Amino acid sequence: MSRSQVSLFSLFLFYFVSVVNLVEQIIQTTWLDMATKPLLMPLLLIYFLSSPEINNSKLSRLMTGGLVFSWLGDVLLMLQAKLDGMFVFGLAAFLLAHIFYIFLYRSARYVEQQSENRSFINTRVVFLIFIGAVLLYMLHPFLGELQVPVALYTVVIITMGIYALFRRGWTIEKSFVMVYSGALLFIMSDAVIAINKFMNPIVQARLLIMATYIAAQFLIVKGIRAHAIAELETERGTRS
Repeated sequence: MSRSQVSLFSLFLFYFVSVVNLVEQIIQTTWLDMATKPLLMPLLLIYFLSSPEINNSKLSRLMTGGLVFSWLGDVLLMLQAKLDGMFVFGLAAFLLAHIFYIFLYRSARYVEQQSENRSFINTRVVFLIFIGAVLLYMLHPFLGELQVPVALYTVVIITMGIYALFRRGWTIEKSFVMVYSGALLFIMSDAVIAINKFMNPIVQARLLIMATYIAAQFLIVKGIRAHAIAELETERGTRS
């Protein structure tokens, strides 16, 4: 199979496994979740790395780091019901994934296209910081000994969202919208996890968490891929 065929096949499998996993969140058949959830990030990674436009670049290495640590976080959080301490280890894995994404967003920029971004960015930076602060304020009475890990994680994921926002005007609009939307959905998914775990149970929380998480990772991967394609086309245009 060619790289493009591998990419398309892995994307099709990702769609299929995602649907099966989301159905599982409704019917709550644990074995099905255990069988499908660990496949999601590897399939996305294969899709990204096998895309013909992706070479062995800094982007591919950073994306690999983000998805591998996301996969590790998925596995560790699946084990938290059986093994004590897995929530903190899962949290640490996702924190590292977000650090990789921060550096990925810093790298996935190539040319400033717009100069009047300041007000757009500033208002949304304030919004993201506000969301993080409100979430920590709400969770504070319920966290106990997890105050520091959760606070650190919140700071990192909000920073991840801010760096996704900083790409505006430094990449094509399609890439910016996808990656920024993915970052917002990631924040939403983790906020639902925190509220559901520490405060009050949310109706169909598992479905909401996984739907936003899957969409977030998919949009981030697709957005970075769109940037890589645009960057490659720009380089080819410059050479010709």
